Amino acid sequence: MVELNRRRTSAAPGPERARMLREVPSFPAIYAAALRPRPGMRRSTELPGTALGVSSVRIDAQRAAAFDHLMGGPATELVHPGVLHVLAFPVSLALMARGDFPFPLLGLVHTANQMLQHRPVRVGELVDVECRTRGLRPHRRGSTFEAVSTISSGGEIIATDVSTYLAKGRRSGTPGGDAASAAAGPGAARPSGTSPAAGPGEEPGERAPFTAPIPTGRWRLGADTGRRYAEVSGDANPIHMSALSARAFGFPRAIAHGMYTASRAFTESRADLTRPLRWDVEFGAPVTLPGTVLVRYEEDREAGSTRGIGWRPATGDRPARRCFTVDVTALR
Repeated sequence: MVELNRRRTSAAPGPERARMLREVPSFPAIYAAALRPRPGMRRSTELPGTALGVSSVRIDAQRAAAFDHLMGGPATELVHPGVLHVLAFPVSLALMARGDFPFPLLGLVHTANQMLQHRPVRVGELVDVECRTRGLRPHRRGSTFEAVSTISSGGEIIATDVSTYLAKGRRSGTPGGDAASAAAGPGAARPSGTSPAAGPGEEPGERAPFTAPIPTGRWRLGADTGRRYAEVSGDANPIHMSALSARAFGFPRAIAHGMYTASRAFTESRADLTRPLRWDVEFGAPVTLPGTVLVRYEEDREAGSTRGIGWRPATGDRPARRCFTVDVTALR
């Protein structure tokens, strides 16, 4: 039996200031803020003691249906947890785009994601969104931290979304930031859903041996996959839009949004949305577009869970590369 704490609690110790926004920030405004020059400003060495929130956000039925269809499923009155991530994502990005944030937004690598959903969520519901950061830790390749988004209704948390990020090149507690992050080199503009080459439990940027299992499915992703996900999510990061825009950030081709692959795998796991659930994602090698992803799903009925693994098939002298692992667990 899993005990669910559904009362609102702070994600970080000590005093915290909460700033309520009038509306969900737009992605163009977020990226403009992230790219704005700030001469003479030194970044903090600590995560901000500020949370950003937006009240009374309606889960739009049309948007939720478009999301369901893009993931290959039918539109239902129950909300895909990927929609909840999309709802909170711009609020958390706005927090990380602040000039005093320890790391530049466009240098962050999204390495993992975890969603804990306490009850079914229906389209049309009004929810409150609040985002904060926590858990700044040194890492062999820089620093890691978590962006925590809580989605609540009537003061009761209905879902918690935790995104783990790696800031390459700068360890926590050290001054500087921009130059060190730039030292990460090509691909430093990975704010959503890809780790350069890691699989679950690996150090991002390292290649651990991966033996591809027998696939149960195949995805053929077109060059427009990133643009189609951007239409339903709003996340028009240029590394996902086209080969031309991706090359400006060091990628030879566009790459799929990590949360697109994770959300599609969630749909194909056939999770029961009428029950509380946990959705864990580990990102690995990026999925280049256009491209092919092989997938395999394994169900553990006793545990009430399904694991999905996606990988790029071996080609020529290039070995298969794990792209993501998704675990979906029904909570009793």
